[in-house]
Amino acid sequence: MPHDDQYFLGHSIVEQRRLQQQAEELAEESAQFFDRIGLAPGSRVVEIGCGPQGCLELLSNRVGPTGSVVGVELSDHAVQLARSFLSERRLDNVEVRQGNAAETGLPREAFDLATARLVLVNIPEPEKIVSEMAALVTPGGVVALHEADWIAHVCDPPLPAWDRLRQVLDNYAEAKGMDLYVGRRIPRLLRNAGLIEVQVNPLIHIYGPDHTRRPIFLNFVNNLRDRIVAEGLISQGEFAESIASVERHLGEPETLVVSHLFIQAWGRKP
Repeated sequence: MPHDDQYFLGHSIVEQRRLQQQAEELAEESAQFFDRIGLAPGSRVVEIGCGPQGCLELLSNRVGPTGSVVGVELSDHAVQLARSFLSERRLDNVEVRQGNAAETGLPREAFDLATARLVLVNIPEPEKIVSEMAALVTPGGVVALHEADWIAHVCDPPLPAWDRLRQVLDNYAEAKGMDLYVGRRIPRLLRNAGLIEVQVNPLIHIYGPDHTRRPIFLNFVNNLRDRIVAEGLISQGEFAESIASVERHLGEPETLVVSHLFIQAWGRKP
């Protein structure tokens, strides 16, 4: 994987598998999000950065046979996985196109809803994507975002190795122009893109000993190992020692792991 990849977590096979698992893990709260928005049967929807699965099935079920869903994804491998997923589930009202989230090439004002989940936290210049999403929806249409803010993702008791790896990720993201704390900004990004009646729903979780997302921090760091070591942000030896320390800490059932702060926000195009 080239080190200049614009997507924070890259497009490796391991990352695509993680995204497939994430789609299942976040399905319930995404379904509740679409219920809050009031997505109606017959709607036309675009999901930006859908990855290998995203919210495509949830959206397909809500818009029904008279509606349509378009997924936009940059990674060719993810596009192929998404198309296979659609074929397996026989989701005939959904198509996936390969394209750039900031310049989709889709017709302007053609959709009732434009949505993205955990995309902006992984890319530079997120305002360009929000602007594109606003351009895609019809007057009266909705732009809806589900984003992360790393401020709350901590463990207790504190662990120096966790803090060290967290600082490395912060430094890497900053060097690449990415904002790991973008979640708090998305209501403002929506307003700046011309959306009105912006609403916000916060989410936070505790990842207990048996929670599938308890090791998410380790997954992210391991995903970026080659990049952060190659750029001199941490040595191979210190990285391995830090990972082992965090693994042991997470293996202790008494260790508290708090999720990222997630912000769901949506607004209407006047």
